[in-house]
Amino acid sequence: MVKGKISIKTHQLLSFSSLFIELSPGENVFWPGCAILSMGEEIVMKTYELLKTQIPDLKLSTMCCGKPSLHIDGGKPYEKRKQFLNKAFEKNGVKKIYTLCPNCQNTLVENSNCEIISAWTVLDEIIPKNKYNIYKGRKLSLHDPCPIRGYLENAVSARNILNKLGVDILEFPNNRDRTICCGKKDMIMTLYPEKGQRLFEIRAKQAPSKEIVTYCSSCVDTFRKNSFEAYHILELLWETKANGSWKNRYNSVRKSKR
Repeated sequence: MVKGKISIKTHQLLSFSSLFIELSPGENVFWPGCAILSMGEEIVMKTYELLKTQIPDLKLSTMCCGKPSLHIDGGKPYEKRKQFLNKAFEKNGVKKIYTLCPNCQNTLVENSNCEIISAWTVLDEIIPKNKYNIYKGRKLSLHDPCPIRGYLENAVSARNILNKLGVDILEFPNNRDRTICCGKKDMIMTLYPEKGQRLFEIRAKQAPSKEIVTYCSSCVDTFRKNSFEAYHILELLWETKANGSWKNRYNSVRKSKR
């Protein structure tokens, strides 16, 4: 657990440093979240540009929601993160935040005064026609991330997008509002790896196949580390594959400043 706490503290110190923070003034903000930023600038910027076709004044934030800080030292480190974020939102006139990461969505709904909107619901309406049926006949098992329980618009939009891409969806027995954690919720895999692995194994036994698609980067990472072929929906949309890294995240931040 000590090693896990150090890892989380390091992550948060870097995430809230000037190296990784960018927020332009504006009412509407796209919030990829640090995990998706770590997938690389191609995925981030293509998704951002697509969203801007529907929301022309949309700005891009490379900030972290601070959720990891909620799960160490009784959540005390999060309080200063929360204050920092809310001051930044007020200073920059942010009213609406469009999230992709379900953990960011939950955290910001509970801790900010902004309207939090699932970016998946917007993407659902604007998938480019040339992306329709590019995976026609491809069978993939859809894992719903556990934070979407209570925010089922994400589950609906994810299925709509995959259907448009031509994916033949295989459902887990526990899905949507009954979905089961992959083992990473609330930093469990980092703080209590054995418990996290036990949770994953429960979920893995339900998988209809060894090919998984989901819309949470943490879930993708967990399945990949356990011998599954796993994809993020954005990887399918942009026909690429990404492995999360700090280098990718840094490059995404640099790209956002140009």
